[in-house]
Amino acid sequence: MSSARTRDTAGAMVRALGYSHNDFDPARPGRLCRGREAWVRGWEEEEGNRIHRVVISAATFSDDSARDALWDYLGELKKFKEEGELAVIPDYADRGDAWFEARSGGQWMDPCQRWRALVDDPEEAARLISEDVVDGFVILGKRKKPTPELDEAVFLLTGHGDDSKYPLTRFQPLAIPAVLEHADGVVLLHQDKHGPALGIYGKELEERIDVIRGAAESSGCLLVPFAIPPMLARWDRALYELRITWMGNSDEEFPVPPAQEASRWAGRRPVAAVAKEEAEE
Repeated sequence: MSSARTRDTAGAMVRALGYSHNDFDPARPGRLCRGREAWVRGWEEEEGNRIHRVVISAATFSDDSARDALWDYLGELKKFKEEGELAVIPDYADRGDAWFEARSGGQWMDPCQRWRALVDDPEEAARLISEDVVDGFVILGKRKKPTPELDEAVFLLTGHGDDSKYPLTRFQPLAIPAVLEHADGVVLLHQDKHGPALGIYGKELEERIDVIRGAAESSGCLLVPFAIPPMLARWDRALYELRITWMGNSDEEFPVPPAQEASRWAGRRPVAAVAKEEAEE
């Protein structure tokens, strides 16, 4: 990918798409999002029921310190929200149970309503994500239809979450296999440092990696691989590691300008100096 395609028209900012592809065990889900989010506490379950997880997070920044990173997100999907605010529920949504939720120790009550919706408009999906109106998406696939059993599995996934405390808890990891019995995959919106990260959970996700690569290529984004999910990792480290790989395999200039300050990943010398020496070699 040429550097010109990864810079905006002003030539000062770089748009990047970070992703990781790892196995995930619902019985041992690990941490989420460096203290911003936690899993709902589950019951005892044997280990070994592993599924695939792809996590996608995007950012815009001016150099490889990624200190000014801003989140930028990218079949048929079923959207779901457990504690929907009445004023922002889409008019096309199917509404379920309604109740009053106590907030801040019962000092006030918020009206909430469960809702589900089938949406195939990418712009509308992007709006729901950016405005934090939706908890996630169920990937139905071409031959699957919404069923009461799927709704029950989604409720198990989200019904015991709590957005009123910090870190927030939204999802029960042990419910993900139950959702996957009725769907091809489920996309959960996790809290990254700069906004939501998309966690895609399913049995077979290798083909979706190719879709991610294609989306990055067609949109002019720099594709940045992460060894662990981006919401647990550091963009500056991933960019440094990608720079080393890039310079060993390409004659083109790395599209992200090096930062002038010292980087912990490059030792005591500034990354710019290290990159210059490596380029001269």
